Amino acid sequence: MKHDDTSWLETPEPGWEPASLPFLALKDTFVSGDDSDRRLRVRYYRCAADDTVCAKVLSGDQAQGPPGHVHGGGQAAILDEAMGGAAWLAGHPVVAARLEITFTRMLPVGAPAVVRAEVVAVEGRKVRTRGRVTDPDGAVEYSRAEGLFIVLDQDQIDRLPRAAAEIVARARARQQEDPGA
Repeated sequence: MKHDDTSWLETPEPGWEPASLPFLALKDTFVSGDDSDRRLRVRYYRCAADDTVCAKVLSGDQAQGPPGHVHGGGQAAILDEAMGGAAWLAGHPVVAARLEITFTRMLPVGAPAVVRAEVVAVEGRKVRTRGRVTDPDGAVEYSRAEGLFIVLDQDQIDRLPRAAAEIVARARARQQEDPGA
């Protein structure tokens, strides 16, 4: 599969539905807002079975670090965004406070990758997450991470762009309807 296979990115796997995440409402963000297709192309999905965030990722030539492979900072950024997205999807508008990344194998530029991220604990304003970057079958792990995210205070939420604030409101409403989600 070549790095220009956009149809793979846009096709959800069974049980996946496109995710509404606040940063997707913004243009030209560092990870998922690259319109040039030369850095990273990411499509986020909500995995209905376990209410996690899944993403399909294709890297372009500007994501390169070691020759022919995605820069470790690119993988870290993908994990940061996906784990934060999992928290937002669960109704916790957050920013990263700490990320611990383990790189297990180099990710070739242009190789399709899948990210899975989830919330593992909530303690007051602290939201703990974890995530993995693998090949599409989940057989090869490229990296994994644990994160500590901090819930934004209401003043910070009020300053979000309108489209992002509306996504937060929908996630919170969904959480109130189904507290187990």
